[in-house]
Amino acid sequence: MVTIPVNGLAPEVQLISSGMQYDWDTVGGENFTKESIFFTASGSDDIYSMQYQSNWEDSDGSWTNRKVGTNTSTVMGPARAGSWWHLDLRPDKCEIRSEWKFPQMLCDKDERKLASMFTVVMPQINQQGSAVLAMINPEANARKTRQGSMTHFGLTGDSSLTTCSPPQTCGETTSRSWDPDLTGPFNHAQYGGWYLSFDEGTPTHLSIMKIQLEDGATMVQAMTLPPGTPVASVRIWAESRSSRTYDFILAGSLDEVRSAPNGDKFYYDESTNTLFWRVIAGFINSEGSYGWIDRDVQGIPSFTREGLTIIDTSAKNQLQIHIEINCATDATGAFCIEKPVFNVPGMGCPEGEVMVAIDKCGPACELFEGGCTQQPTTASPTTASPTTAPPTTSQPITAQPSPSCILCTDNATPWMMTQNYECPTAPKWLIVSICYFVVSFFIMT
Repeated sequence: MVTIPVNGLAPEVQLISSGMQYDWDTVGGENFTKESIFFTASGSDDIYSMQYQSNWEDSDGSWTNRKVGTNTSTVMGPARAGSWWHLDLRPDKCEIRSEWKFPQMLCDKDERKLASMFTVVMPQINQQGSAVLAMINPEANARKTRQGSMTHFGLTGDSSLTTCSPPQTCGETTSRSWDPDLTGPFNHAQYGGWYLSFDEGTPTHLSIMKIQLEDGATMVQAMTLPPGTPVASVRIWAESRSSRTYDFILAGSLDEVRSAPNGDKFYYDESTNTLFWRVIAGFINSEGSYGWIDRDVQGIPSFTREGLTIIDTSAKNQLQIHIEINCATDATGAFCIEKPVFNVPGMGCPEGEVMVAIDKCGPACELFEGGCTQQPTTASPTTASPTTAPPTTSQPITAQPSPSCILCTDNATPWMMTQNYECPTAPKWLIVSICYFVVSFFIMT
């Protein structure tokens, strides 16, 4: 049995394991890892970062007894965080251990990575969180007071200020507190990103620091600015050693931001008022150049043991990424007075593809049990009921409907049930994809 002290387990990326061995006869068999007592929680259950951002990497599956011997690394995060730790929407890629007293989402890590950092609405209290909360509510507890939310690109998300609070379970959007920690899974080299929203509005000065991120990784973040904000009102710049500064370069597209070798470009989509930027574990050298930090020289080498590695965190004086917006402000001076529109960026999938993971696009059939090679057996289009798939062809299909709610109803499919989805609260693409596909199929035939 493992008891997790929720009030003391930090949300940084700090837990990775391998080579776990159990005496199955003593613990009652292999099903022990799915019993309620296996993973429990002690301490306060109303601290946002602990309830929604704590994580564990089981590098060989031996800890969770999941896909052992398949060279699969499992990322484990709180199921209460909703979609935040749901790395992959395809069958057999994720599961929820709902029987545990502290239920967890378990997903294949694949090419994805984990990162953690501070995001501080300036000004800051010493090396810690924002000083702004005390201006709004002097009695508030930063770790127990909601500041905003985080959502993966491609999801619809939820703009409600009461979408979830711990220990409640979130949906597509996960709440954050004024605790500056921001931790989660990513791989934004081609698709995806983290969309940040703030309940009080767009911050006039957001600083990103204490960055724990693998060298060379691509991390993209975004937030929405007030309507009509011109690009001239935006400045993104890096700071090292309190005196070295480096201005980010305005890019012409999000793809340019993703591919910038040193992560020093930003993009502003004025049509949606969405600002995109990169986060790297960077450093400004003495001659003024900006790039990835030399960990050995700067004294933050990664910790490695038995083939497992934990990336060290850069210090505040090694790097801060500042995002400044020139706008009319509220009484605190920390937020733009005009509120932005909550608008999660899409995945930007090619035509004919849909979001299949937080970092991937693919044909909708990848979301179906059996994948794109399964051949369904159904009635002809003229007699097909709303719950059937398109007719069988002689070749493997490449555009099969997703495993969504049964067409235009509120009845969940068996696949949805295994993922703990219910139609009234499931992501909207689960209904839209299959309805669109079937309608398109009948029109074409």
